[in-house]
Amino acid sequence: MGCAAEAVGTGGAGGRASVTTTATRPNAAIAGVTGAAGGFLSGILGGGGGAIMVPLMSGPMKLQQHIAHGTSLVVIIVTAAVAAGAYAIEEPISGRLVAALLAGAIIGAALGARGAMRVPAMRLRQLFGVFLVTVSLRLLLVRTVDPLLDIHGGAELAAAAAIGLVGGLASGALGVGGGAIFVPALVLVLGVGQHEAQGISLWVIVGASLMGALAHYRQGTVDTAVAKWVAPFALPGAVAGAYAAGALSGRSLQVVFAVVLSAIGVQMLVTARQRLRAEQATRAGSPVGEAA
Repeated sequence: MGCAAEAVGTGGAGGRASVTTTATRPNAAIAGVTGAAGGFLSGILGGGGGAIMVPLMSGPMKLQQHIAHGTSLVVIIVTAAVAAGAYAIEEPISGRLVAALLAGAIIGAALGARGAMRVPAMRLRQLFGVFLVTVSLRLLLVRTVDPLLDIHGGAELAAAAAIGLVGGLASGALGVGGGAIFVPALVLVLGVGQHEAQGISLWVIVGASLMGALAHYRQGTVDTAVAKWVAPFALPGAVAGAYAAGALSGRSLQVVFAVVLSAIGVQMLVTARQRLRAEQATRAGSPVGEAA
């Protein structure tokens, strides 16, 4: 059985958010699949793995949508850090680009996490689905690695910071690490090689996810019990994914990235549509004079 999330405690006089935990122990098998799959996706695609962990947490694990996003970010901190270490052994990366992206991503992650609470859960799920499908189509349709911008020095760092800001907003609001934005933007906009872009992305995701997870925790949208069960399974998955990425060409990684994101995005759009229809049907069947 899955686990339903519940809030424990209430906000105090100072406005501090409640702590969220599960009512029952998470199903070990589901937690294992969620962590291993998210970790592997993080390693092979240079993302955080939230693209697969969020649907599994909000589906089989039965977490509320916002809590699934916040909990995913906590696990992503672990998966991204492990995968980044594995990439560092195989691929040298630009520390300057990491710092520039991280500066923008930290700001974006905090803003995105706060903004997520203003969006209804199913609308947030739809936004997530559209985001994934859009990115996947971009990767499939654009084969060239010629950069859109031919810039260097300060201008390149400014562009990297802007990419970080956008990716950070996605990280905080959608419960993803931001790699779905960082990686293609580094490749297509700045002309960074696919493998190096994924390594850079992972280092940035560690910092962005940390800030996003902290904001979610403070507002009570992190399930600590689920995070503790999922994270250990994500560690070997992240290492395996990172080494698998090293065996693939840059274009092969782009195609894998696009196919996985497209499939998950479509699935999330379909399920969100079904739930919204069910909610509308329920409201339509309510007594006419019922209070809102």
